[in-house]
Amino acid sequence: ANNGKTYVSVASGLYPRATLQSDSPELSKLCDDFTYLGRVLGKALIDNRILDIAFSEPFYRWLLGTHEKMGLATIRDIDEVLHSSLKQVEIFALKKGAVLKQEGLGEEERNEAIKQIRDDSGCSLDDLCLDFILPGTDIELAPGGQHVTIDNVEEYLCAVVNYTLKDGVRKQMEALRYGFSTVMPLSNLQLFYANEMSNLFCGTGSAQWTEDDLCTTLQPDHGYTATSTAVKHLIQVMTEFQPDEQRGFLKFVTGCPRLPVGGFKSLHPRLTVVKKSVDGHPDSYLPSVMTCVNYLKLPDYSTPEVLRQKLLTAISEGQNSFHLS
Repeated sequence: ANNGKTYVSVASGLYPRATLQSDSPELSKLCDDFTYLGRVLGKALIDNRILDIAFSEPFYRWLLGTHEKMGLATIRDIDEVLHSSLKQVEIFALKKGAVLKQEGLGEEERNEAIKQIRDDSGCSLDDLCLDFILPGTDIELAPGGQHVTIDNVEEYLCAVVNYTLKDGVRKQMEALRYGFSTVMPLSNLQLFYANEMSNLFCGTGSAQWTEDDLCTTLQPDHGYTATSTAVKHLIQVMTEFQPDEQRGFLKFVTGCPRLPVGGFKSLHPRLTVVKKSVDGHPDSYLPSVMTCVNYLKLPDYSTPEVLRQKLLTAISEGQNSFHLS
């Protein structure tokens, strides 16, 4: 939480929470927010801006219009706990299906075999005390929230999956698609698969920066060359950065904590390091940047250790600040 607001971060990426789809002021406001988010996504794509927010693959499937094919396996991409619970319930449906396929059983024998179905821990479906209620909510998936039995277990699984992935988020995601379409045609995304969309909108994740990559992509200028000691020290320090330090450096220099697809070589303009002129000893000064052109102004520090300390200080103290230089 920050300033009274709660921020959510999920390793697999964000997906809308299923809500009641009946007309209400709350849902109307929510759809307005998703319309705005759609415009942000479209504008970021047009302007070649990287977004520091992770969306799940099912989220992008909605944007691509391939969401109707999502099923139980897709739940794992947005909620592993719910997926695990539904897989436990699915055991009963699978065992019931196996009984129904058995040949040579009379109707009474078949009904008795179905009644005796247990999961791997010896529990019956009735022991789970399930109702047709969306897990974690009070949303009824059937009139009166009827009890889940071995006779309707398949309907329960389908209802939970459909409402979680589709019916419970339909109005929000249609609003997002509409917002995106007001900026650019949705058909422009048809060249991509859902698993490629994250890199398209959010760039690449953290990966160790190598000396070879930095030597070929970093552009020394205005007082520095590729053989300058300060440039070599900078490359050494950057290759030693941990993921959180990489994010801090990128946000400090480029304004975004993630690189576009292709890494540093895809930055436009290129990451440029120039010599910062100072009055006095360079070790007494901090580096500065021009984020609009990916420009790092670096004093000629005496050692890599001093460079690292000054750079991290500037990253920590200089985030979200703006000064004329």
